[in-house]
Amino acid sequence: MELVNVFRKLRWMGKFGKEGYSLREFPWIKGKVYINNSGTVHMGKRVRIIGRPWATQFTVEKGAVLEIGDHTFINAGVGIAACQRVTIGDHVKIGPRTSILDSTYHQLDINDGEDLRKPIIIQNNVWIGTRCTILPGVIIGENSVVAAGSLVNRDVPENVLVAGVPAKIIRELEIPEGWIRK
Repeated sequence: MELVNVFRKLRWMGKFGKEGYSLREFPWIKGKVYINNSGTVHMGKRVRIIGRPWATQFTVEKGAVLEIGDHTFINAGVGIAACQRVTIGDHVKIGPRTSILDSTYHQLDINDGEDLRKPIIIQNNVWIGTRCTILPGVIIGENSVVAAGSLVNRDVPENVLVAGVPAKIIRELEIPEGWIRK
């Protein structure tokens, strides 16, 4: 193993701990990325994460799983919190200051036994714009686009543009088979 790879592995062990992660290859990171990992993190190959001018933060609680697919780009200031499971597919683009939370972290009222925890799935080739919020239990379909500033509180079908608070379908997208968003 080359000396550079040894240092990269030691750096990642410092971020993730000695256990609880699998990397197909070390992600490309620029800036500050904070990883609070008590669960399991799986990262695909050629993942790029920006942490400037705002730090990016991943929180994975005990028993939870964060899975990030191949060729995914996570921009500055993104916060991802996995209390149960967050799955991000291949070729996904996530805009700055976006929040992806699979838990409400507290009871909504006296009748709720505990916080709401539901997995989030972001399928392949999705683009999530700046300052979006993705709430628990959401599935965002393949090739879809979430416009900047949107709040996604229900499932998004494949091949659509959604926008607004809460996000609604604006139009269908024509995506040819095998096309990858750049």
